[in-house]
Amino acid sequence: MILSNGILPEIVSPAGNLEKLKFAVLYGADAVYFGGEQFNLRFQADNFSRDDIIHALQFCRERGVKAVYLLNSFLHEKDIPAARRHIDDIKGFKFDAVVISDPGMIALVKESGMESKIHLSTQMSTLNHMAVKFWTNSGVDRVILAREAGVDDIKLIRENSDAQIEVFVHGALCIAYSGRCLLSRYLSGRDANQGDCAQACRWRYSLVEENRPGDYLDIVEHASGTEILSSKDLCLIERLHEYITAGVDAVKIEGRMKSLYYAANTARIYKHALRLAGKERFAEYLPFYKQELDLVSHRPYTDNIFDEFDKRGFTPVSYINKAMFLGYNTMDSRQEEYAVIKTFNPIYRNEVIEAIFPIENSIKDDQYTVKEIIDTNNMGVDMARPGFSYRIKFDKSLGDNAILRKRLL
Repeated sequence: MILSNGILPEIVSPAGNLEKLKFAVLYGADAVYFGGEQFNLRFQADNFSRDDIIHALQFCRERGVKAVYLLNSFLHEKDIPAARRHIDDIKGFKFDAVVISDPGMIALVKESGMESKIHLSTQMSTLNHMAVKFWTNSGVDRVILAREAGVDDIKLIRENSDAQIEVFVHGALCIAYSGRCLLSRYLSGRDANQGDCAQACRWRYSLVEENRPGDYLDIVEHASGTEILSSKDLCLIERLHEYITAGVDAVKIEGRMKSLYYAANTARIYKHALRLAGKERFAEYLPFYKQELDLVSHRPYTDNIFDEFDKRGFTPVSYINKAMFLGYNTMDSRQEEYAVIKTFNPIYRNEVIEAIFPIENSIKDDQYTVKEIIDTNNMGVDMARPGFSYRIKFDKSLGDNAILRKRLL
């Protein structure tokens, strides 16, 4: 499915650190978004140093991928001087865009003379074309709509405005309105609106009546507890063509705190799906898309945030982990007997594992048997431990940019 201008919507992927950014790009992202050491909404992500930013921009430029920098935290009065200093410090970088939530931050960016385009964060809960026009008149180039904006809303916004439109299609949802949550700060002192969310909505709760302390009421629970406030994860893979025909310019994947494997696999699946959305062959590949998205860490999926339990009552929303990310190939091993693998989880000699690859013209995922593992002391070992690099010989050539995994179920 292609827009009226003849261009597919962009895939905008999360990059929690430089390593994740590189694999999101290699696996199909058209744009990547990342934060620096201040003023982005993932305080606990690795985030990017100045050197990381320099390397990220070079890596993206060489591959024609857009680099989007996050300045999307909300400012208290005490934050303004530090925000001004931070913007002055990074304004020389040639970001394709900066994502901003706070109107005060927009004013600071304009005041600084920073040349990057401005994308309005989903945090501002934009739901209608009048709001879109307000923001474009304020200097915003793209609006990332609230997740609550449905297809019909998007169509009307598209018909009544000229702004670029970006929507989330995959990843975690927040119990609060478009992610603006006070629960974390109230219960833990950690401010979600400044990037330090404690995920309080994912904690385990019990229900008790105020005048009956200790008398817990019956509620539906599952083995690992009760997530009264927890939401399913968004997954719009089956509805992509609806959003494309509605006129979106970009589709966004949530998950800067997720793994390198998550960033890569979601990018490649949505990239492949976008090319076929609305075509007969999409149905042929849909089971594959759904299987692959089920093999990244996630909560149960929904494509309807207004009726996510489908009137069937409570459904557990614990994380689903059906595959383990083992590591990736750090070099082109097609001409080498051994691949050099950076490990994130153990790899054992003689076990059979899977490798996934960027989707180009075809899908080339495959199974491999581990024949030999050589450590940094040039000694043969039975297990590659997490956090190191090993030379590993497989039963066949591995190939470049391979990500290794093992199915758990």
